[in-house]
Amino acid sequence: MRRVTLRSLWEHKRRLISTVLAIVLGVAFMSGTFVFADTIDKVFDDLFAEVNEGIDVQVQGEELFEGGFGGGSTTRKLLDLSLVDEVAAVDGIERVVPFVQTLGFGSTNRVVGPDGELLGSSSGPPTLIESWITDETLSPYRLFDGAPPAADDEIALNVAAVEDAGLSIGDTVTVISQFGSSEYRLVGSFTFGGAKSSAGSISADFTLAEAQRLGGFGDQVQVLLAAGDGSVEDAVLAGRVQAALPDGYEALTGEEAAAQTASAVQEGFAFFRQILVIFGAIALLVGTFIISNTFSILIAQRTRELALLRAIGASRRQVLTSVLLEAAVIGLFAAVLGLLGGIALAIGVTALLSAIGADLPSAGLVVSSTTISIAFAVGLGVTVLASLLPAVQATRVPPLAALRDVAIDRSGASRIRTVAGVLLLVGAVALLGQAAGGDSDALPAVGLGALLLIVGAIVIGPVLAEPTVRVLGAWLPRLRGITGVLATENAARSPKRTSATASALLIGVALVGFITIFAASAKASIEKQVDTGFTGDFVIQSEASGFGPPSGFPATVADAAADAAGVESVASIGFTQAQITYPDGTQSATIVTAIDPAAMTQAYDVQMAEGQITDLGPDGVIVPLETAEGNDLAVGDTVDVQGNNGTTVELTIAAISDDTTLLRFLAIDLDTLGEIVTEKLLVRSVVTASDGADLAVVQADLDRIVAATPLIEVLDRDGFVGTLTDQITSFLNIIYGLLLLSILIALIGIANTLSLSIHERTRELGLLRAVGMSRSQLRAAVRWEAVIIAVLGTMVGLGVGLIVSWALVTTLGGLGLSTFAVPVRSMATVVVLAAVLGVLASIRPSRRAAKLNVLDAIATE
Repeated sequence: MRRVTLRSLWEHKRRLISTVLAIVLGVAFMSGTFVFADTIDKVFDDLFAEVNEGIDVQVQGEELFEGGFGGGSTTRKLLDLSLVDEVAAVDGIERVVPFVQTLGFGSTNRVVGPDGELLGSSSGPPTLIESWITDETLSPYRLFDGAPPAADDEIALNVAAVEDAGLSIGDTVTVISQFGSSEYRLVGSFTFGGAKSSAGSISADFTLAEAQRLGGFGDQVQVLLAAGDGSVEDAVLAGRVQAALPDGYEALTGEEAAAQTASAVQEGFAFFRQILVIFGAIALLVGTFIISNTFSILIAQRTRELALLRAIGASRRQVLTSVLLEAAVIGLFAAVLGLLGGIALAIGVTALLSAIGADLPSAGLVVSSTTISIAFAVGLGVTVLASLLPAVQATRVPPLAALRDVAIDRSGASRIRTVAGVLLLVGAVALLGQAAGGDSDALPAVGLGALLLIVGAIVIGPVLAEPTVRVLGAWLPRLRGITGVLATENAARSPKRTSATASALLIGVALVGFITIFAASAKASIEKQVDTGFTGDFVIQSEASGFGPPSGFPATVADAAADAAGVESVASIGFTQAQITYPDGTQSATIVTAIDPAAMTQAYDVQMAEGQITDLGPDGVIVPLETAEGNDLAVGDTVDVQGNNGTTVELTIAAISDDTTLLRFLAIDLDTLGEIVTEKLLVRSVVTASDGADLAVVQADLDRIVAATPLIEVLDRDGFVGTLTDQITSFLNIIYGLLLLSILIALIGIANTLSLSIHERTRELGLLRAVGMSRSQLRAAVRWEAVIIAVLGTMVGLGVGLIVSWALVTTLGGLGLSTFAVPVRSMATVVVLAAVLGVLASIRPSRRAAKLNVLDAIATE
C-alpha cells in the first residue's frame, strides 16, 4: 500500500502543485513571523547586554502606570539628584552617574539640519533627547568623531543621523522641543554599542542640565547608573543599594536592566508580528478549503482505483492511511518551502523597516528549532486535517464501484448539513441583532455572531450552491448560447465542489467588504462630525505620521498664531497619558485631553450631557458620559489624576460630555496639564478668523508662522477632513495588501478546481469536441464556469461583509461611528474585479481543455 500510495502521489504531482503553493504561502507568513521575532529578540538582547556590560546596578523609580500608546511602555517615578550621594555611599559602589532620556508619549522632539531638512523620518522611530555620560564604562555610547558636548549649546548625534544628513563637525543644527526652537553646534558623533543608531532612532545628546531642561525634568532624572568596585557580585550589590533606597525606588543589576530595556524595544515591533500571524492564519484557513476540495476531487477521480484496492483486499484502514499519507507528504514538502519563504519574508520585513527609518543593528537571521517545528507542525497539521474528511469518504467507496466508468459525484445537500447551517445562521442573526441597541458592550457578542455567520454560510453553501448558480448563470445562455448553458450546468451539478471553491474566495472578499464598508462609514462619520461640530476656519497640527500617537508641537506655535493679524481666537488641544483614580478606588491609565474652555466654544459645537464646557476650571475635569455611567460618577465628585512627572492632582467633575469626538476622553484645563507632565504638548490648534478677515491672507500668515517648525501644517476645513480620511485610506491599503494573499490563494483554488475537473471530465469534453464544439467554445465554457464560481464567492462574501460591518458600526455608534455608509461603486468594483480574476484563473485550465485530443479523450476510461 505504501508503494501504491507514493506512486499515485507521483502520478498526480502536477495536479497538486497549486495545493502545495496555498500551504506554502500560509506557512511562509507564520514561519516568517517567528523568524522575524526571534531575530529582533536576539538583536536587542545582545545589543543591550553589550552596552550595559559596564553597568553593575541601575536605580529607577517605581512603576506609576503603563504609559505607552496602547500600553507599550511603562511610566516611572522620577529620581531626585540627592539620591546620587545616597547610592554612592553604599559599600561596594565606586561611581554613580545620573541619566535622562526623553521618550515621551507623542514627543515633539525634532532635529533639523543646517539646510532646514528634518533628520530622520516622520513615520520612523522617535528622536531621543539624552544626557551625555562621560564615564565610558557606564555609557551605552562610544564616541566616533569629535568630542562630547561640554556646554549647554553643544550637541552630539548618533553616526547614522550625521551620515544620512551629510553633517560635519561644527555645523549648526536646530532642535525643536516643547520650548520651541534652539540652535546647537554639532561637536561629535557616536555609536550605540557597535551600531550607528538604536533601532533607527535619532539620538541627540546634551549636557545633563540641558537635557533636563529640554525634557522638562527640572532637577530630576530618570535613572542612576552605578559601577561597583568588584568586591561583590552584582546581585549582592543591587541588594545593598535597594536596602539604602527610600520607598518608591528599585535597584536592578545591569543584566536585569538590559533585559528590561530590550523587552520594551521588542514590544515596539509586536505590531508587525501580530499582523503577520493574523493574515498568515487567514491564508491558511483559505488554503484549507483548497486542500479539502482538491482531495475530494482526486478521490472522486480515483473511485475506480480505490474500489479495485478494496476489491483485492485492502481494508478501510489501509485506504484511509493511504490518503492521509499522501496529505502528509504534501504537507511536509509545503512546510519546507514555506519555511524558506518565511525566511525570505523576514528579510523583506527587515528591509521594509529600514526603508521607513527603523534600521536594525546588523545581525544574521535567527531560525530557531521552535520556528522550524512550528512550520512543519502547521504545514503538516493543516494539510492532514483538511484531507481528513475526504480520506474518510475514500474508505466508503464500495468495491463494486470498480465496475463503473465515472467518478462518484456526492452532492452537498444533506439534511444534517441543512439543519446545522440553519442553526448557525439563526444563532448569528440573534447575536448580530444585539448591535441594534448601539451599546459597545455588545461588541463581544457581535464578534461571535460574525464568526457564526461566516461558518454558517460555509456550512450551508453546498445546499444553496445549485439554485444560486442557476440564478447567477440564468442570463448566460442568452449571451453565450450553448457555451453559457454548459458553464452553468458544470458549476451547478457539483454543488459541494463549487461551494468549497467559492468559500475560499468568500473569506477574503468578506474581509475586504467589511474593511471597505467600515472605512467608508468611518469617513462619513468624520465628515458629518466636522460639518456639525467644527466651527473654526483653520487647523494647525502635526502632519500625519502613521498609526501611533500623534506627534505634539510646541505651545509657542499656537501663541504666535494667536498674535497673527485677522485671528480672533486659537483653541488649542493638548494631550497626555495619565492614571485616573476614581472615588471607589479603581484605577485606569488613559489618554487625557487638555483644552482652553473659552476658546473651545468658538471653534467647536461641543455636545454636553450635563453642564457646560465653560464650567471647566483649573481644578476641574470634564468626564465622558460613558465613563461617568461606567464608574457611577456625577458632577461634584472628585477624581485623582496622576501624570508622567509623578504629580497627582485632585480634580472635581465640572461637567459630563456627550461628545464622542472632541471629548471622548477626560478633559482638563491646559494649565493643569502643565502641572502633571514633563513635556507639555499640543496636538491641535483650531484657529477662528475675525469677521471680515481675508481667509487667504490669514492662512498665508499662519503658513509663515509654522514654517520654522518641521512636520507642522495649516489646514482649512476641507484639508482637515482630508487628513483624517487619508489616515483611514492608508490603513485600508495596508489591509488590502495583506488580504491580497488570501484572495490570491482562493484564485489558485479556482484554477486548481477547474484543472482537476477538466481531468475528471476528459471523456465528456472529448465528446463535446466530437459533436462539433470548437476549441474557442470549450475555452469559453471553462472561463464562464470560473466567472460564475468567482462571482458566487464574491457575492456571498460581500453579503457577509455588509452584515458584519453594519453590526459593528451600529455597535460602535456611541464611540463616534455615527453613520453607516456603503460605497456602492467600490462594491461593484469588487464584483467586476472578481469576475476578471476568475477569467485569469481559468486561462490555463481552459487552454488545457481546448488542447485535448478528441480521440484520446473519448477513449479515456
